[in-house]
Amino acid sequence: MDEAFAHLEGNTQGKKSVTSPDGGWGYAVCIGVGFTFMLGFGSSNAFGILFNNFFIEQDGASGLPLVIGIYNGALSISGFLSGIALKKYSFRQVGLVGAGLFVLGDILTIFVERTYQLAFTFGVIRGAGFGVMIPVSFTAFNCYFTKKRTAMMSANQTMSSMASITFPILVTFLLSEYGFRWTLALIMAVDLHLVFAMLVMHPVEWHQIEVQGCQDKEMSHVCDVKSPKKKCINTDIFDESIIKMLPGDDNVIEIKSSSTRHESIQKSIIKVIYDNVELDLLKDPRFVSTLIGLGFAFVSDVTYLAMEPMLLFSYGYTKMQVATCVMIGAIADLIARFCLAVFTYFYTVDSKTLFFAGTCVTMLLRIALVTSDNLYFVIGITAVSGLVRCSVQVLFPLVLVTAAPDRFPAALALHILFSGFLMLMADPLIGVIYEATGSYVNCFIAMSFCCLVCVVIWTVEYIVYRKRDS
Repeated sequence: MDEAFAHLEGNTQGKKSVTSPDGGWGYAVCIGVGFTFMLGFGSSNAFGILFNNFFIEQDGASGLPLVIGIYNGALSISGFLSGIALKKYSFRQVGLVGAGLFVLGDILTIFVERTYQLAFTFGVIRGAGFGVMIPVSFTAFNCYFTKKRTAMMSANQTMSSMASITFPILVTFLLSEYGFRWTLALIMAVDLHLVFAMLVMHPVEWHQIEVQGCQDKEMSHVCDVKSPKKKCINTDIFDESIIKMLPGDDNVIEIKSSSTRHESIQKSIIKVIYDNVELDLLKDPRFVSTLIGLGFAFVSDVTYLAMEPMLLFSYGYTKMQVATCVMIGAIADLIARFCLAVFTYFYTVDSKTLFFAGTCVTMLLRIALVTSDNLYFVIGITAVSGLVRCSVQVLFPLVLVTAAPDRFPAALALHILFSGFLMLMADPLIGVIYEATGSYVNCFIAMSFCCLVCVVIWTVEYIVYRKRDS
């Protein structure tokens, strides 16, 4: 069976059916997924520390939001396109393209001299590479694990959180010992492991286990053998940690060569996007409200992680003090994720209400952080921010699925596109605010305003629909 289509086709021989291995080679895939998120999120979490002096040598820190906005915009758009590519190509083929782009971005970043060069190497190329690998990792993981899914994803999240905790300290040490350029070179060498992480993403059909018969509940995650162009779906549970980032419906897009030969490249791209984005979801005001709120909350969260080190450097903190603050925030985030997992195991919570409450608290914390430069006060605010941050990162899939319970892949595709374009616009605007005022205070107020947009829209939605439902 051709590797490019192995993950889309079922086994129709005899009466035997196949199921996910839930182990075996799946453990290698799990490690590959763990390394992907360790290296992708870890180094990005230390971005402000790594490039602080670089931006100071340029025209100030106004370029940082621009680079971060481009990075996250490229990540979101390439993640959407990667989901489409997975319908035609194998995990490894798509994943190796992403790993190659990621490492290429690292190599080119070593030689950057200007902010616009960093925006292209780190923002466009590296961001696109990571965006391509995210759907590959989630989709391969989903196909390899069913019963052990939660446990294995928890292990992956732990690896990612540990990287977020250790990378700021590691980058600080490397900068003091080897300098800026050699630190970038060492990070590039470490990121080369992503190539091996993508190489282990075998098509799941190579490792599936044969079972006798076909029981509805047990085999609900198996590819439909009567429809070989369907993808694996598990209909038993929805785990917020697992996001199958394949937009659109479950049918592979078939484009007739006779028609596409006469279409321009631009029209072909528009057609592919149109076929994979269900725009009729935008007719639902509740979904639009959820989409906008999640998008603005993400802008605030991502920009905060990048700009907090720059703010602390402006307070006169040393690199070790800044790294310690960032590490404390990451530790608090890890503790909050563990506590949330334990709490939700025993009690049912309203995900959107909890997300809303976390956004309200976050809005106040962004303002509080710029009211004092006392080290212990900043550590306290950072720790609380880390505790609250998990409500944004962990709960957003559940919030999204409540807005479109029967069409989650399509809703996720719209979220990816909207968030990407929003970051491309909002983050550079925050950079313009810094350039105009020369103060981080106004930048963090702008981040609070992003949270305020979410709070206001969801409050209005609640008031309107409470009256209608009553």
